[in-house]
Amino acid sequence: MVKWYYIIVLLLIIFALTNSFIEGFTNNYNKEEMFQELMTNFNTIFPDRNRNAGGAQFYNYIATELNLSREEFDIYNQFYCAVSGSPIDPRRPVNNNHILLEGLNGEEFYGKYYRCCTPCLCDLMRYSKVETHTITLSDGPYEHYVITIDDPCIDPSNIPNQVSSFTCEGNKTDNGLHTLSGRLIVGVLHEVSLYNGETVDGDQFCTERICQNPEDLRGGMGDIFVLLSLVGNNEIPSAPERFNCDEGFSNQMLNIYGEPLVKCRSDDNSEDMRGSWDNDGYCSELGGGVHQVCFKVDDNTKDFASDTDQGFNWSETRKDKNHCMCIGAWALYKAKQKNNMIPETFNELKCESIPDISISERYLENWATWNGNELPNQIVEGVNKLVDQCYNEGNDSQKAELRELYLSLVNNRDEFNNHILNLN
Repeated sequence: MVKWYYIIVLLLIIFALTNSFIEGFTNNYNKEEMFQELMTNFNTIFPDRNRNAGGAQFYNYIATELNLSREEFDIYNQFYCAVSGSPIDPRRPVNNNHILLEGLNGEEFYGKYYRCCTPCLCDLMRYSKVETHTITLSDGPYEHYVITIDDPCIDPSNIPNQVSSFTCEGNKTDNGLHTLSGRLIVGVLHEVSLYNGETVDGDQFCTERICQNPEDLRGGMGDIFVLLSLVGNNEIPSAPERFNCDEGFSNQMLNIYGEPLVKCRSDDNSEDMRGSWDNDGYCSELGGGVHQVCFKVDDNTKDFASDTDQGFNWSETRKDKNHCMCIGAWALYKAKQKNNMIPETFNELKCESIPDISISERYLENWATWNGNELPNQIVEGVNKLVDQCYNEGNDSQKAELRELYLSLVNNRDEFNNHILNLN
């Protein structure tokens, strides 16, 4: 009898350990594979391949078309930016920040937001709300925190021209989900708690942008989201009180030659709204320093997106047009060329349309990262290739301005030791 008792106990222990092992194994999700799976459905989510401000469509597809568990659902909702609709590769070393969002009744919610670039943090903190929402997943009902805006389909004629992913039926977004309040869900806020004095690291990027009036914003994709969020809103939300917005901020921008910034969007394509530029066609990204390189896409450079490991080659659809490229992606592009990983390209920049802030201490770290695919000395290669190309294209006064801008940046940076260009 005693022996049978020990045998039964042993079998129960083995059963428990086996279940624990299986559960641990199945929960060890491969985020890279999950991201690629979502990207294979990109054309289904966005039939015309325009994902501008497409957070609502990403959320809707994940919630309604994929049979997911709660944990899988949370992971899939880390793969896109609710503001821009940009895919977020999980290999990026820094792809999230903590932000503070207001609830419908004025509560303050602290949570983690997955983003493409930092201006998106600022736009959410001023122009969105957070609510709870419950959906039914493969393992049952799941209540979670969602980021919402007033549904822009209440007035389809005022949806920004750059946005084409919304299907409006009866003044309501048909390819989006709504909370009980009727507001449109554009994304998920993760690891949420009521605010209790924690450090809001996202605030550090927002001092300028969050204080600007919507019509004054110069921030690429975020500008589109702000306009979209205001379509169904009767008044412009005030900036959070913790930001001192009494000082005001200038939006005047210069290019790397010290001259007024020129539009990246060409007059020949004046109706083109898909170049990651602001509403007026400038590579004017402030705060995050992401889309600041005005790049000419042609037969030689049409594989920019695939060459920089962006999951799908969207740049092919931009052939014969300009585009405001991310400075980190540009740096990776040039580093891969230097290492003979992709064919070398030349003269792809529209230099008078690249803002001077891109070559500044404030934005330098943005050159060093891109989607987790960084290469050694990428920052050096990216900055030097841009400066070298634009210096050779400039006149004497432009060269003098660019030389001063470049040397003021690199002279005290260790990574540029023995790699400083000789600009004579």
